[in-house]
Amino acid sequence: MFSYEHLAAFCATFEEASYSKAAKKLNKDRTTVREQVKALEDSFAIRLFTIEGKKAVATTEADALYRQAKVLVKNSDLLYRRMIDRYKQALESLIVYHDNLVPNSLIKTVNQSITEQFPMLRLHWLHRNRDETLDALVSNQHCVAIMQSRLKNMPERTFSFINLGTSEQGFYCHPDHPLAKRDCIQMNELELAMQYLSENHHNSNPELYSISSNVRLVSNNDVLLTLLLEDGWAILEHSLAAPLLQSGKLVNLNVNELVNTVRVPLSFYCPPELENYPEVVAVKSVLLGFAKDNFR
Repeated sequence: MFSYEHLAAFCATFEEASYSKAAKKLNKDRTTVREQVKALEDSFAIRLFTIEGKKAVATTEADALYRQAKVLVKNSDLLYRRMIDRYKQALESLIVYHDNLVPNSLIKTVNQSITEQFPMLRLHWLHRNRDETLDALVSNQHCVAIMQSRLKNMPERTFSFINLGTSEQGFYCHPDHPLAKRDCIQMNELELAMQYLSENHHNSNPELYSISSNVRLVSNNDVLLTLLLEDGWAILEHSLAAPLLQSGKLVNLNVNELVNTVRVPLSFYCPPELENYPEVVAVKSVLLGFAKDNFR
């Protein structure tokens, strides 16, 4: 027979391609992880990994077993976390991690609604990259996240998620820029002009967002907008650009090769043990309402 520990050791070794890295991931000794994998191999007379240098290379048998094993490990983790039963105490604070792709209008809507419903709750909005956010979600922090979706059959970590839909983005520059003088521009014209690019855009999908041969990365939206008022062009979420568009400080570029605007899928992520907190349930409710009205 096999235990949760056996399957967890197997899955971690499969994912990390290393007994040492798997041990670090599971907070165990390398010897313990190796013995747990070997116990599986001995019990079922199979070979799961071969050692090539410092790497543990998965065999054909391991490839065939991994997905089912991962599902069992994931469901065991979910059951354990829900049995902890920590959700009965009210939250004093909640961190909402987000990336630059989340519309400001969404953040404003959620913040206002949750503050009205839970005036004693301290709601923190922190911008972080994807890896930092995922690490926080599997730790003991009281946190949730809104960020770009990754379209995978199996999530990167053990947490619940809701696909909210897609937000719209467009191409913008200041009204005195040469591109703004054209009724319709070609993609090759964008390739020749300087582009300010959000670091989140670059990290999430550089093939889609990095268009110009002269790209300048910017990690902060306010800095990006400030620079854009002087020179260059950028891909922006519509609600972020809206105030400057209305005041005439930015214009929306009509790109010949694009029939529709760029759409970015967003999801809400939550640790399983927080799912039933009233505060988190309220956040999900507000997000779903916003998504139905604003996303596709």
